Amino acid sequence: MKILLINSNRFKQPWPVIPFGLCHIAAVVENAGYDVKVLDLCFSRNPAKDIAKTIKKFNPDVVGVSIRNIDNGAGFNTQFLIADVKKEVIEPLKKVFSGPIVIGGPAVSINPIEILNYLGLNYAIKGDGELSFLAFLENLNNEEKLKNIKGLHIVKNGKIIATNEPWRVPCLDEIPIVNPAKYINIRKYRKFNSPIQIQTKRGCPLSCSYCTYNAIEGKFYRLKNPKKVVDEIEFLVKETGISHVEFTDSTFNVPLKHCKNILKELKKRKLKLRLRTMGLNPGAVDEELIQLMKDVGFMDVDLGAESGCDITLKSLGKNFTKEDVLKAGFLLKKHKIPTTWYLLVGAPKESIFTLKETYETLTKAASKWDLINIGIGLRIYNQAPVANIVKYKPKDNFLKPYCYEPEEISLNEIKIYTKWMVLNNDNFFMYDEDENTPPFVLMMGTFLLKLFAPKKPIWKLFILIRKIQRITGINWLKKQHFWHKNKKVISKLEQELTKGERFTERTLSLGRSIT
Repeated sequence: MKILLINSNRFKQPWPVIPFGLCHIAAVVENAGYDVKVLDLCFSRNPAKDIAKTIKKFNPDVVGVSIRNIDNGAGFNTQFLIADVKKEVIEPLKKVFSGPIVIGGPAVSINPIEILNYLGLNYAIKGDGELSFLAFLENLNNEEKLKNIKGLHIVKNGKIIATNEPWRVPCLDEIPIVNPAKYINIRKYRKFNSPIQIQTKRGCPLSCSYCTYNAIEGKFYRLKNPKKVVDEIEFLVKETGISHVEFTDSTFNVPLKHCKNILKELKKRKLKLRLRTMGLNPGAVDEELIQLMKDVGFMDVDLGAESGCDITLKSLGKNFTKEDVLKAGFLLKKHKIPTTWYLLVGAPKESIFTLKETYETLTKAASKWDLINIGIGLRIYNQAPVANIVKYKPKDNFLKPYCYEPEEISLNEIKIYTKWMVLNNDNFFMYDEDENTPPFVLMMGTFLLKLFAPKKPIWKLFILIRKIQRITGINWLKKQHFWHKNKKVISKLEQELTKGERFTERTLSLGRSIT
């Protein structure tokens, strides 16, 4: 049986993502004796043409399509990426292929039934795909058995036939190590300095109000053996020639002991790597961890602070405090590890006061050359805890962009106040505006960094450009234009802050006089 697997992800921010998950599925399916081909559409100039050409030449019996993102994750100015998948991938595919099409991936795990209906398809796999997809292939001609396959969701003629709970891979160490270069053209990704992606575990028991990792990977950790993790890194670096490695766990440093054991194993092997992680949790950062990260070659990290105010952190369901954020910042600055700080403003109980406190905390915690990446608005997803507090739920179960609106401050006011802060701080960036760098600019920036500063992350260039704009007066012109356009809102918010500070001072004075 011939199986065609399609990577539908064409989103390239902050860099094109190598489809490791799809390549793992390909390896598992191939090891089971099937004839497998992967069609990577990330860089395709004409997806419809490439799909038609591949279908004609390969003549598959089954097509699997990986869908990585529902949207770009922004709560403000959200890009609904599933619409692009439908137009550029699914509709052209259905025109040239009449056999079974199965969708899977992180996006599908959040809204399997809604995405099937939106795309007009029959089969979706929720959660881990390795075992479920194999079972689907083995029982393709047995409708009754298909209905009971774990993880498989089936919709036919608008009727829901099956919604099965995910089939979690119990031992991640048994998943074969795969060289993606066997299935896709890695050279295209190397031009953008795209990293090798490594998972050290699946699952997350934390309860962040906006997060869907629990739905995608489960609520319990399934940990990889630290030696197996480093074996995989060593193999992939050797096979691909890429020494840029990114840990893609939702929280890299939780559980902390497991994380440290991986770092200690890396240190033993003395590999020359450029490491980064997308999920550092401020609540599990200590001196030993940061020193180990420095020793093994971490060039930069993403820190999920989300806020610098305890009121907001609590409303986001975080397991750390403002003091933890400040401590993490101190240790990262001490060991000179460049950091991208991720903030999420517009959560429940957000106000102009919590917003101001957050930005003041981050200016203390972060280096002037750290990037502070600010997401405006809480994008509500199906199965995220915050979805439970929405009074009127949309019919599509939050498939299309739906943003939480705070009670004490509007999203428009948050946007304006944050933009004003961005114009006054060279290292403050807004996710919905500044993450839209054209691919050719990213590629050129990567090339220049390789020549002049190979150990620096590409986002340092963005801060440098901002500093140049300030020195040359360009930023001053931007500030004047923005002020005249939004001075009523900015003045209103500043007046609220002033009144609040006066009230606080009067309250403190009264307290001191009583005592």
